[in-house]
Amino acid sequence: MKKILCAGFLVLSLIFAPHSSIAGEWSFNLNGVLGAKFLEKDDWGKFDDQFELGFMADARKKGWPVSLVANLFYSSDSKSDYDDSWRDDRYRYTYYAEEGYTAELNLGLKKIWFLPKNWKIYLSGGGAVIYGGVEITREDNLDGDYRDTDNEDDVGLGYWGAFGIYKTFKRHFNLGLDVRYSDAKIRLYHEDRDAGGLHIGLILGYCWDAD
Repeated sequence: MKKILCAGFLVLSLIFAPHSSIAGEWSFNLNGVLGAKFLEKDDWGKFDDQFELGFMADARKKGWPVSLVANLFYSSDSKSDYDDSWRDDRYRYTYYAEEGYTAELNLGLKKIWFLPKNWKIYLSGGGAVIYGGVEITREDNLDGDYRDTDNEDDVGLGYWGAFGIYKTFKRHFNLGLDVRYSDAKIRLYHEDRDAGGLHIGLILGYCWDAD
């Protein structure tokens, strides 16, 4: 899954990266996001608060009132327990781990308002594809080497909306805050669960403005 996300980040970077032939007519923002995602506790239990990494890209041609947007986000949280001891002159251990995770692809539109002193605010929204799951790993050597992994996952369609504020330094460097909400239903362990949630993250990125 992480390899797929890295490939997605690369593809979006290549698509939205400005080329010399169009840089004068288009404005671009390529931003990384570091933050957290807060999911429904009734659906995700101990994995309701997840660490999140994201990538946001937008592009606007001169004269357009809004920008085209594509975002990728990955969030996860894990719990584990490891116990070991010496018994009968033999080292024995048990290991148990659980991880809850989600990944989102957001496509839509963004409206950016320009404020004094290079501050900008924006509203954005659109459709979302959200993938989520829970992975359980068990491992021990109590009766020979044993390892088992169980993964339950699903994907759903939904929506997202966001608000943000950031400042551009030296015409190119963005620093700010992004707050968003997403919603999509997935089915895990025979129950419908909301794979979206509230996202809060720090924006750090780069921009090119049309001449």
